[in-house]
Amino acid sequence: MVRRSSTADATVPAPDLDEVRTALQARADDLRSRIGVMAAAPERGSTLSFGKRIGDGTLEAVGRLTEVGVGASLELEEARVSRALEKLDDGTYGLCDACGRPIAPKRLRAMPESVLCLEDAAKLRR
Repeated sequence: MVRRSSTADATVPAPDLDEVRTALQARADDLRSRIGVMAAAPERGSTLSFGKRIGDGTLEAVGRLTEVGVGASLELEEARVSRALEKLDDGTYGLCDACGRPIAPKRLRAMPESVLCLEDAAKLRR
């Protein structure tokens, strides 16, 4: 149910929903795979430590902490992609979750996982 939101977007066609679904499903599968790899337990026998000297254990520990941050980011992205797929299923794709107004076709083309219009997305970031 993608509708045009303004005359400025009149030259941008609405995205093809079948193409959007295929792209979102592929992205969701990729994200789940990457999250699964990151969630795997460390190899048996590997140790993490924050000793007084920088060594392999410390470097590995810092690397794992970085992965935790990346993992959280991937989980948030996966949730957005899943929500966009739900909206495709229920016929509300292209409408803002917050205000119900149409999301600009340019935004949907650039970020097909968008479930908020630009105005509500900006409010969320504040």
